[in-house]
Amino acid sequence: MRSITLLIIFSLAALCGYAQEIPEIRVQLATENRLAPVQLLPFTTSDNSVSAAYLKQLDGILRFDVSYSGYMVPVSAEMRAAYTVSGTVKGKKLTLTALQGAGNRQIKEILLSGSLSIDRRQVHKATDALLKHWFNAQGIAASKLLFAIQSQQNNTWVSEIWESDWDGGNLTQVTQEKSYCVSPAFIPSKPGHESRRFVYVSYKLGQPKIYLASLDEGKGRRVVDLRGNQLLPAVSPQRNKIAFICDAAGRTDLFIQSINPESGEMGKPVQLFSYPRSTQASPTFNPSGSQIAFVSDKDGSPRIYVIPTAVTKQRADATLITKKNSESSCPAWSPDGTKLAYSAKTKGVRQIWIYDFNAGEERQLTDGPGNKENPCWASDSLHLVFNSTDASSSEIFLVNLNQPDAVKITSGGGKKHYPTWSQL
Repeated sequence: MRSITLLIIFSLAALCGYAQEIPEIRVQLATENRLAPVQLLPFTTSDNSVSAAYLKQLDGILRFDVSYSGYMVPVSAEMRAAYTVSGTVKGKKLTLTALQGAGNRQIKEILLSGSLSIDRRQVHKATDALLKHWFNAQGIAASKLLFAIQSQQNNTWVSEIWESDWDGGNLTQVTQEKSYCVSPAFIPSKPGHESRRFVYVSYKLGQPKIYLASLDEGKGRRVVDLRGNQLLPAVSPQRNKIAFICDAAGRTDLFIQSINPESGEMGKPVQLFSYPRSTQASPTFNPSGSQIAFVSDKDGSPRIYVIPTAVTKQRADATLITKKNSESSCPAWSPDGTKLAYSAKTKGVRQIWIYDFNAGEERQLTDGPGNKENPCWASDSLHLVFNSTDASSSEIFLVNLNQPDAVKITSGGGKKHYPTWSQL
């Protein structure tokens, strides 16, 4: 049974696939905003209540946050900068101060616990406060990532869901199924709350089924009562629907299911789109929840289409979005609704592309060797994560639309794929 179901999900990889690792990824998209030069003064202590080595670790976390914020770039002390950040520790209290011109303002006071896993999260929150203070911009340094890590144990492939900070730190295993878990998707949080619940696919019953779990428990329960293989769940921003792929009718069709984010499914799943002798994959909701972008090979090669989510007697037609590339997959709708990120085969290599709904244009984001797939937006509609895999490894990369380089944020054993971002 496992070999059959794994064959199904891997056959869908042509539509929703895995990516390939590369040492450096250059972004092709022209940036529209200039990055503000910022001097980051080394953290200091006046009473030696914290070791120099620990201060250096905290300093490095802030430097990463600033370097990949999409708004700022650290510069050396010799270079002229309108912005400066300093950090001073006294009595295990880290005080961060932002200086702009002749004025300065205390941004954050952090009572250091001595635990790097706890203190690094406070530094992330301080970076977000800094962006709000200087640029009135939403920071995403305090957000979380979920992704699957696949490893081989006793000649059997096992995949579990893991959580990390946005920079790959605080890596923590969430599920403990000793089975094959993939494609997690955060359930958007209520305003003012942190995303804690998510859906994912597990093979623990043999066939892939969709489960609902929380970061606090990590133990999932079935959320869709439907026969057949269920794959690639996506949750609406309104937290009331799940879109997914299922072959209950004999083909891999697009379904939609009403849910309660706390208790699970409500009512029966409905087939939203089907087409003879075709495969559908990778649904993603627009911000209002009124439309879904998804992959279909109904017209030949896999491309991305958009369809209304409203279920009516007269089935709506799917509108083709990706016309520039003949093999497109893994769409992700930006939270502000203006863009769609996806993977497309470009000169024989899969790259991340951006479709701009306002301009009606498709633009290539990444370049270079190695396939790149499964993009997911942060809540600021500026940052993206995606996975990149070769024959021996797979890692998660971070990029934003204002800077030319993607950065690898994971390392170590296991193949990492299907990243998803919590919405702040």
